[in-house]
Amino acid sequence: MASGFLTLISFFTRIPVGRKIAYNEDNFKRALSLYTLMGAVIGILLVVVYFLFGRTYIAFLRGLVLTIGYIAITGGIHLDGAADTSDGLFSGRTGERVFEIMSDSHIGAFGVICLIVILLSQFVLFSFADMYTCFLMPVVGRACLTASCLGKKYAKKSKGMGTIFIESMDMKTVTVNLILLAIFVVISPYRMIFAVSCFATVAASLFISGWIEDKIGGMTGDTCGFITETSQIIFMILVLFLKG
Repeated sequence: MASGFLTLISFFTRIPVGRKIAYNEDNFKRALSLYTLMGAVIGILLVVVYFLFGRTYIAFLRGLVLTIGYIAITGGIHLDGAADTSDGLFSGRTGERVFEIMSDSHIGAFGVICLIVILLSQFVLFSFADMYTCFLMPVVGRACLTASCLGKKYAKKSKGMGTIFIESMDMKTVTVNLILLAIFVVISPYRMIFAVSCFATVAASLFISGWIEDKIGGMTGDTCGFITETSQIIFMILVLFLKG
């Protein structure tokens, strides 16, 4: 489990965990129960960034530093997936042509628009977020992704790492991830606001993943990135709205 967890970190972040971490499919699958915990690791690093560079009276400077910090920690892996998903799903094409567009190394107009919206949203929301929201944001994003993959199949004919991730999401794995999210919410100072925001965000991510499934017949690694980024933005918007 420990080896699998380190594999998750090495795959989905730029956190250095050493070069001796060997990929093992069984360990990777078992560690998916801790996918939300990996989000907590990212959240802790965001809190460190918040304290070291973001505690400033200039709110937008704090938002800029935290946005850059999040990209540096994750390597922008989910941003890339979100852009590819937008190019494919909003292209107006159907069938295999959608996957061809999503796999194209060149970014299209919808991908650019998607990145602008996500980065601008993160910049503004981070500018007004407290450190608890900064911590929970990546936790919620990854918990929502596990829930969104439950019962879904890998949409592409060709197999990849996304296949293992998506098709390994069973009820037990998702339940453990949601329990971990609930624990972090309960021990937070704004538990009621966070609880409502998390519940609504999970519901929204399930709706989005259902829409994606209707479009392409399942999920892919790129759509996982889209779900992660959009759910994080939805969560932070709801928290700021509920806090007034």
